[in-house]
Amino acid sequence: MSHFTPDGTTVPEAGWPSAIVEAWDGLIYVGGPDYRIRFMNRRFIETLGRDATGELCYRALHGRDEPCPWCLAEVFAGKKSSGLFQHPVDGLWYHVTNVPLLLADGSFAKIAFIREAEESESQIKNLPVYRNIVDHLGDLICFHDPDDGSLRYVNDLTCSSLDYTREVLLGMHPAEFADWPQPLRYWQKLMERIDQQGTVVFEARLRRRDGSTFDVEIKANRLQAGLKPMVVTVARDISERKRAEARLIEERNKVEAIMAAMGDGITVIDRNYRIIYQNDILIRRRGHHLGDFCYRIYANRDQFCDECQARESFTDGKVHCRPFDTTTPDGEPLYLEITSCPLLDASGEVMACVEVVRDITERRRLERSREEAFSAVSHEMRTPLTAVIGFTQYLLENPTPVERQREYLQLIEKESERLKRLIDNLLSLQRLRAGFGLNNPEPVLPYPLFLELAEQYRTPLLKQQIDIDCSADFPPVWADSGKLREALSNLLDNAIKYSPEGGTIRLGANLDGDAANLWVKDQGRGIPEEEQKMIFKRFYRLETRNGPPGTGLGLALVKEIAQAHGGRVTVQSRPGEGTTFLLQLPLAP
Repeated sequence: MSHFTPDGTTVPEAGWPSAIVEAWDGLIYVGGPDYRIRFMNRRFIETLGRDATGELCYRALHGRDEPCPWCLAEVFAGKKSSGLFQHPVDGLWYHVTNVPLLLADGSFAKIAFIREAEESESQIKNLPVYRNIVDHLGDLICFHDPDDGSLRYVNDLTCSSLDYTREVLLGMHPAEFADWPQPLRYWQKLMERIDQQGTVVFEARLRRRDGSTFDVEIKANRLQAGLKPMVVTVARDISERKRAEARLIEERNKVEAIMAAMGDGITVIDRNYRIIYQNDILIRRRGHHLGDFCYRIYANRDQFCDECQARESFTDGKVHCRPFDTTTPDGEPLYLEITSCPLLDASGEVMACVEVVRDITERRRLERSREEAFSAVSHEMRTPLTAVIGFTQYLLENPTPVERQREYLQLIEKESERLKRLIDNLLSLQRLRAGFGLNNPEPVLPYPLFLELAEQYRTPLLKQQIDIDCSADFPPVWADSGKLREALSNLLDNAIKYSPEGGTIRLGANLDGDAANLWVKDQGRGIPEEEQKMIFKRFYRLETRNGPPGTGLGLALVKEIAQAHGGRVTVQSRPGEGTTFLLQLPLAP
């Protein structure tokens, strides 16, 4: 039986394979395991321009000096492969199918079926068009050799971004211009990750030719470029995103630092009244309660409080503030001020509420002390004024013996001095706080000053003994003598006021480096440790049961005088063991 070929000739049945090969409109060749061509169909010979039978296939057909990696890894291992391939000579794209052919010795030859790609495929894969598309993308695109990562092609943006020409970049390894994450610095590690995950996404830093750097996000994946496998990396510049993230982190750190430094408790609650943030102050005071309802933790209630500031902020988007009085676990009064501020999302809607809880117990106490101090000052001023006015009116309205007149006038003088000292303290304190410092600093000898003060206070009415513990040749201090006398007088007044009858008050001095400590020591009941830091505040008075009242101005004035001299005042005291005030001043030059 015979069959017709396309040219009209007939062939016997045994010639079918050859007839089919010759009738197919593509190119066919057979390559042996030694890479030599064993057969080429007529169309292939015509297309190539010669019969390359017996030649090495990779050299005759691909212009290579070594076997093609896809043949070695797939076809000659018994695996069929296919794909698009661009011929290095004519630049056209071909669809290639390699079929393994088992030989008698167990090795494989290959039969390659090649045809020119369809028009649609060639338009997409045509190298100039393909490169034009890649070069106009807004990302840095690199094609790498999968074996060693060297660059096989880069788009225009890669060249301009790195400030290298394409000729310089081709053949370079990523390590020469990129800092990749430690786990991916070795190319083989990246290949293993791609084989496991497919597309691998990571961040890296690229180096320009001048050494400057910029951050990118890279997506890496395998790509079949015809029969040639490659790895493509698409890098997107994320420098601006990184800067924005850095600014956000900086702002967040600032906010967290401010919240950590504040002495107020801060909590943030969502619209369901659940706690979503607490600063360290609040955690230390109330414990860690993220996710809990605020009203259960802070008010021990099963629903939100009747006067809830957060609810009002959620409703009207405004800041609200209210006082809140409660007690500590020890039963002590606790005065709080709660401020709620709405937290808005990007669309301007209230998404959460920030509550600042400020402990104003000390402020309330100081206000109360100030009120009591003003009352005490008024009382202190009214008492001598009453005496002065009363005795003056009596003398004016009644005939009085000379000796009695002298006694009344002495009382008037004493009360006037008392009133003058109170007014002087007020005025001196205000002048020093307003920045008006010392008048005429000069060398002042402590011993004569102590002696003068002791003699001034040693009157028949004094119920304590005053001793001086200072040598006559103690070096002078640099001070305003009037202000120093005023400070020591206040300390001596306090010592007399709080010392028991028959007790001893000592005035002394000792050297302390380049300074001197002038001190006043009494044998009174002492000052509790928790109040020792408070006693130098204006209008602060010790809370005593039976002690004499004070104005809360004397020690505040002593502190201002010490600071005006560049010194300081400190206290040493224990309950039941008396108190020592030390006024530290610089020595005279």
